Parts: sequence; structure tokens; C-alpha cells
Amino acid sequence: MVNVVLAADLGGTNLRIAAVDSVGTILHLAKRPVPKGVSPEQLIELVREMAAECGSFDAVACSAPAPAAKEFDGVLTKLPNLPSLVGMNLKAALDDLFHLPVTIENDATAAGIGEDWIGASQNVSTSVCVTLGTGIGGGIIINGEPLRGLDGTGGEVGHICVEPDGRPCGCGGHGCIEQYASGTAIERMASEAGMNVTTAAQVYEAWAADDKQAKAVFNTMGRYLGIMLAGLANTLNPEMFVICGGVTQGWDAFAPRVKAEILARAYPAAAACQTRSRQTRRQRRPARSRTFRLSTPIIVNKN
Repeated sequence: MVNVVLAADLGGTNLRIAAVDSVGTILHLAKRPVPKGVSPEQLIELVREMAAECGSFDAVACSAPAPAAKEFDGVLTKLPNLPSLVGMNLKAALDDLFHLPVTIENDATAAGIGEDWIGASQNVSTSVCVTLGTGIGGGIIINGEPLRGLDGTGGEVGHICVEPDGRPCGCGGHGCIEQYASGTAIERMASEAGMNVTTAAQVYEAWAADDKQAKAVFNTMGRYLGIMLAGLANTLNPEMFVICGGVTQGWDAFAPRVKAEILARAYPAAAACQTRSRQTRRQRRPARSRTFRLSTPIIVNKN
């Protein structure tokens, strides 16, 4: 029986590694930035250093912003936010490093599975988890099982087109929601508006200080995110949306426009709105969350 897993989450900005027991308790958590243009060798050395902080463990699970089919061989492909790692066999590298069972999963799918296991959506059978960070990902759970599609790209909601002739995206397309509602997009739109910022967090601070340009940025961001969520609501009719990731720290700045777009675009049956606040996490992982109810509740986890 596996008692402790080394769980790693590779993002476009940060690498998080934790020792987690069989009921989901986090025993140790480490976080470090991912160097720009990181090489496979640099990444594995970073994993080695961080894993040494986590004590002993029996297996390794790593999530990455790449497609992961049921029979995934561990080779990373389609990495718009980590192009220097395309072609890396992450599973083989971790096998060689730890000599333990290794599982690789798409990062947003892993988030959806986690929410379904012990998180906000644990009591529903059909949910959509949307991760808002450096990029945008999606973990879709249908009847308790993750939706992967034919080749593992199922659930890539970050590359839903919301502006047909819009900005080019790292995936090769144009007008993807990732170009309008991710942390990277917020920083870019603010810079284009003449703001002197380098992070989405700084844009949120400006919004909190009543900056008109920051308000306009978040209004645009919320509009596009609401368009996407309304489309998903109409297409999948899930029991719940779970919104998570670093960008949700600024939820108050864009939530009103998100709600307005969903109410305007979703089917009337999905638009009976009720707003409330509650705790969605179990005691071992406390987090303040907000939900507004259409016919599909939307849970926002800020962690």
C-alpha cells in the first residue's frame, strides 16, 4: 500500500512539490520558480532538490501542462508555456531519478480529479475545473471519470476560441481564451494600456486602488471568461464549475463581468442566479471560496 506520494505540479511559472498521504493531507509543501527556458536537465535537478525536503515517499505523481492520454508514454508535447521542454520524456526522467512508481497527468485534469476526490466537487458526478494561471487549463469530470478525448487533449478549455481573428496563441491558433483571461494575458493587456506592471498581481493591486485602466483590463478579462463558461454550461451542463489557480486571487475584480456574461449567454434554465459564500475545503486544507449559483454552481478556490 502506498502511504505517501511525492506530488509535483509543474506550471508555466512555478514548480510545487508536496508529500501527501493517502487521505490527502499535505505533510510538506515546497514551491520554487521555474527558470525561463528551463532545460530538461535543469528541471530534474530542481525536482531532486525539492524532493529532498519532503522526507520519504513510496511513489511519485507529477502533473504538467501537456496532454496525457490513458496510455501516456511520458513524452511532453504541446507546451505553449514551456516550449523548452517539448519532447522531454518526463516519466522516464523521474523513473531514473527515484526508481519508484511514477504517474504523469495533465495539470488541469489532475486539479479536476483532486477537487472530485476531496475538494469542492467531491459530492457531484459531473464537473468542470478551470485553472487560471500562467495559462488556462480544464479538467472535465463526467460521471466520475476524467474526460481525455481520443489523444489526451480533451478538456483543453484554454484553447477554446473566443475571438476568431484575435491574438495568436502558443498552441498555433488565434483568439484562444488563454490570450484574454490568463495571468499572462492580464499583464499583457495592462502593459498595452500603458500601465507600468510586470505581473497580474500588480494589475489587481491597481484595480483595488481604483485605477481606471486596471478596471478596464479586468472588465475585458471577465467578459471573455464569462463567454467561455457560458459556452461550456450550454455544451456540458455540468453540476458544478470549480475555478482555481493563482489568478483567482483577483476574483473580485472580474467576477461581476463573468456573472453578467453567463447570465446573458447561458440558457435561461441555467440563469436563475443566487450568490453566497461558504467554505469548500475540508479542515486539513482550509481556503476561502465563493460560489454563485446559476443552475450550475461555480466554486472559486483561492489557493
